[in-house]
Amino acid sequence: MSSSLQHTTKLPAVSPFDLRQSLRALSGFAPCAGEQVVADGAVRKAFALPTPAAEAIVVEVGPRGDGRAGVSLAVFGGRALADDELRWAERRVTDWLGLADDMTGFLAVAADDPAIRPVLAEVAGLHQVRFASLAEGACYFVLTQRTAQRVAGLRKRRLAAAHGPSLTVGGQRFVAFPAFPTLTGLGPDQLGRFTGNARQTDYLLAAIHALAGADEQWLATAPYDEVLAELRRIRGVGDFTASAIMLRVLGRPDRLPIGMPQFADVAARLYGPGTSIDAVAERYGRYLGWWAYYAKTALASMGVPTTHATRPHRAA
Repeated sequence: MSSSLQHTTKLPAVSPFDLRQSLRALSGFAPCAGEQVVADGAVRKAFALPTPAAEAIVVEVGPRGDGRAGVSLAVFGGRALADDELRWAERRVTDWLGLADDMTGFLAVAADDPAIRPVLAEVAGLHQVRFASLAEGACYFVLTQRTAQRVAGLRKRRLAAAHGPSLTVGGQRFVAFPAFPTLTGLGPDQLGRFTGNARQTDYLLAAIHALAGADEQWLATAPYDEVLAELRRIRGVGDFTASAIMLRVLGRPDRLPIGMPQFADVAARLYGPGTSIDAVAERYGRYLGWWAYYAKTALASMGVPTTHATRPHRAA
């Protein structure tokens, strides 16, 4: 479908914020590789409108240009978009790029941590980039269970290519991950084309139908333990999957499954072998997720490899 420019605006971000850091993080975010175009200091990406009709919009996010923290936003659509749809697009971009995240508490703790100071310098102004939607992030983390990250990402992209809406902007076709109204219409035979086995298909169906009617505002703001428990009640969602959704989809950094090897590996890279991950967790408290995100992102940009979670994840 062809498109036209529907809306332009400027979105604020909580300072410190540097869009260049977000673009670099996006370029290195393997689960979403190839799903957006980063060029000339801006990024274009498709989003599926949350409507029964499968429709995509494409957003272009660039520098704000007025010296204030934030970004410029252009929204392209295949039809005239209603005001509520434009406000929805603004909220989606704000959440996707973590523009409203207040990093000052984390940065204050990190400033007293000598080992992480070089990391802070490498990623100054970074806010956490998230999955573009709850549907996409939840599906991805179910697909990672007992599956390598590369394979899970490939299956997620195949699912989007088969069932996601698309829009052409500037001669380039952008495909969005399908929204819940589309996903809930898919049965086990259709979803099974993108999973590793029947059990994973069952878990994917369970997550889709449980979250399709969820109050995303409640998920993002209710007490952490209540939301985590609600996610854990979904069939097939264990500690890792629930915690990953909390951090990388909902942007909630309060906790991590710190027993996973990739977090111990990051701690060892920063503080030396034998470092207790529990000591790191005690230092950073409710900012532990941002410690992990900042550290892994900066180490990657410095060419220092860290472990990914490719071991089996135990489901509930």
